[in-house]
Amino acid sequence: MTELPLSHAQQGMWFLERFSGTSFVDPMTFRLVGDLDVAALRWSLQELVRRHEALRTRFPVTGGRPAQEVVPADRAELAMPLTDLSGLAPGERETELHRLLREDQDRRFDLARGPVVRAALHRLGPREHVVRVTMHHIVSDAVSWWSVLFRELERLYAARLAGLPSPLEPVRAHYAEFVRWQRDWLEGPAAARELAYWRRELDGVTPLPELAVARTREDRPAPVRGQVATRWLTFPQPLYDALRGFAARERATPFMVLLTAFTSLLHRHTGAHDILVGTRAGFRGRPEFDGTVGFLVNLLPLRTRVPADGDFRSLLQAVRRSTLGAYVHRTMPFERLVADLGLQRRGSRPVVNVCVSFQSTPEVPPALDGLEATLINHDPFSAFDLDLGFYEDDGALRALLTHDPAQYDAEAAQSLLDDLQQVLTSALHPIATKV
Repeated sequence: MTELPLSHAQQGMWFLERFSGTSFVDPMTFRLVGDLDVAALRWSLQELVRRHEALRTRFPVTGGRPAQEVVPADRAELAMPLTDLSGLAPGERETELHRLLREDQDRRFDLARGPVVRAALHRLGPREHVVRVTMHHIVSDAVSWWSVLFRELERLYAARLAGLPSPLEPVRAHYAEFVRWQRDWLEGPAAARELAYWRRELDGVTPLPELAVARTREDRPAPVRGQVATRWLTFPQPLYDALRGFAARERATPFMVLLTAFTSLLHRHTGAHDILVGTRAGFRGRPEFDGTVGFLVNLLPLRTRVPADGDFRSLLQAVRRSTLGAYVHRTMPFERLVADLGLQRRGSRPVVNVCVSFQSTPEVPPALDGLEATLINHDPFSAFDLDLGFYEDDGALRALLTHDPAQYDAEAAQSLLDDLQQVLTSALHPIATKV
């Protein structure tokens, strides 16, 4: 087996997990109601591992540095143990199920030895099962799950039920091709131009100060490594409709308006006029990587200078400029920026300690023939003090705030979400509102 280098994003995740204790376990769980063909499901999942090199990659360490090594397809086995909970009382079944799911989420992967993906099947009754597929985030991202793996699983399962071979064409480009492309690109003139842009854009930048609602250092409980807490907010539909209309009139995207509202909130809570946050951007702008499974995500720094005594529209224009510039220059790996520009870090934390993202890819479970599928939510992970994700689904908008519970308690997190909705409501009022 040939050892290959990691992508820059993989390197950052590998070092962060090793030295900060954050565990980047990425599970997907869905409930299936109907007559499940267990053998067909097991074969379909195994076929996904056979197809995608990323799912049979391990990360051995030599001289303190990791490499990636692809296990041959005929040597990569995906076990899917079956746990039968159908003999328990209904309440006990759900309790035991969630205990098993939590146990799985807390179980770390051994990246050096592999495998980096595992599966489990839980039977709740003769026509009810829960499927859990867990990967390490170093080999996956949201598009890998929702747009590639789940959609391929649908076709594989249907083919197996019909007694047919896999209907899928060979993978056009594996993750190793992406790593080679990225490293070649970094040696070329386009990378030098992007680095020059970021050097100008991030000159003198510092991490965002802690928010006023954070616990004082004296009141913070002892942190639990890798632990996060979450709060959800569903926006009223009229508010989101107004937001989209406002964005269209201002030649902005809904994400830019949401980021403007959050930037305004960060300004109020920190007093800072120079606001630095990050956002996630995909590398799938190149068509050959559309069907690639792997960690094809980059962190873009978004720096906004809050206008003095400006209103919401003025701040939106500043956010728009920063966001457009970042996306034009989104190919430069964030880890290279940290290394080449000497960006300040706080211990094992990156210079960007707040992340804001917008996901419009529908979170739809696999539609398996003869089965009704529903997702089961799980606790996410995050390497940031605050991680605010916006999710658009069927024209509705939700926000998920993931936070460090030692730094921000539940009341503070809820207060931030409530304040965010109030900022948006005020900003979209016909009367101009100050930042």
